[in-house]
Amino acid sequence: MTGIKFRIALICGRDLAAADKTGFSDPYGVIRINDKKYTTKHINQTLNPEWNFHCDITISPSRAPKAISVTLWDKDTFGRDFMGELMLPFRNVFDRNQGERVGGLPMNFNDPANQAMWFTLNKRSEKDNVKGEVLMKFGFLEDTVRSPTEYAQYFDEITR
Repeated sequence: MTGIKFRIALICGRDLAAADKTGFSDPYGVIRINDKKYTTKHINQTLNPEWNFHCDITISPSRAPKAISVTLWDKDTFGRDFMGELMLPFRNVFDRNQGERVGGLPMNFNDPANQAMWFTLNKRSEKDNVKGEVLMKFGFLEDTVRSPTEYAQYFDEITR
């Protein structure tokens, strides 16, 4: 396999911190991978947003990302408030995609066995008001669904 499409999905958040006086937030997410930035739409007045957002990148042994960064923000009229972040080493994106704590397999994004995973948001500093999780899913994007063994060999090659 040479360059292959890879999909990163930021599906939703749950139990996020309230950032506004209303007791809610207007959350949106920013995904950074390699030198690219992808931004979801913001969802008004919720602590459980549903973005159903995805971005596709091309990966190869020479263009494999080191990590995926996800940062949540509360949209304000003038600026934004930090709501949490996660930094996921690229080699670990499939660790729990079979509903387990560890032991997942690289898979096609559309493979029914490839499950989305919850990730806990982290603070940048002790004073940050951060709580909640985001649901994400990762996978190769091809018309043909290859075997997990074939994807595992390729994934091992690009994440060395």
